Amino acid sequence: MQTAYIFDLDNTISINSEFYRTVYSQSLTDLIAEARGEEGLQMLEYYRRNCNGKGELALFALNLPFSAWAERLIRSDISMLEPSFEILESVRSLRGRKIVYTGSPRGMADAILMQIGFHVSDFDLVLGWEKPEVFPTKWTCSPTIFRSILMQFGCNSQYSWSIGDNWDTDIVPARTIGINTAFIDPDIGTKTREAYTSLPEFVRVYHKGGDRYGIPICGIG
Repeated sequence: MQTAYIFDLDNTISINSEFYRTVYSQSLTDLIAEARGEEGLQMLEYYRRNCNGKGELALFALNLPFSAWAERLIRSDISMLEPSFEILESVRSLRGRKIVYTGSPRGMADAILMQIGFHVSDFDLVLGWEKPEVFPTKWTCSPTIFRSILMQFGCNSQYSWSIGDNWDTDIVPARTIGINTAFIDPDIGTKTREAYTSLPEFVRVYHKGGDRYGIPICGIG
């Protein structure tokens, strides 16, 4: 039975806090400032402060289309991103179907993957926001796309994995249909045993046949 590895992109495969602060956060701030002024910026700050940093939710409250932000993101300078050979080797070491599922615009996701050293052949599928979607499908936190991926590639949930840094979009929907999950968090603290500090850490443990606590996991190879 085929194994599917469904990776989040931002802060999972692509790691650069300065990039996400200056490109993602700043472009959203600029858009809202231009369109809604000081009142809009106050709304943006409210969502960043009260919704786990997800300022993009302010777009709905301010009646601004996601596409306006997406167009800015696609035009962004991504030159500050550099390859992480540890991440490249980790992803390439996994045998099975490899999918990137992100809330970022598809065009930007493709560009980021190339910029950080991946080739088109490294992934079987890249899913991101594309017109005419009103907003990224991933924001719905629905298991539907995860189920569709398994069906498309003939993979079984028991042997497949969702790997990402957002509990609501990467972990919960996948678990709903029985997919194994790896929560990526550099500052694990007291989080669940399924948390890993990085994608390479998860892959190292995975190849050894157990999780961080020595409990066997299935789907090796």
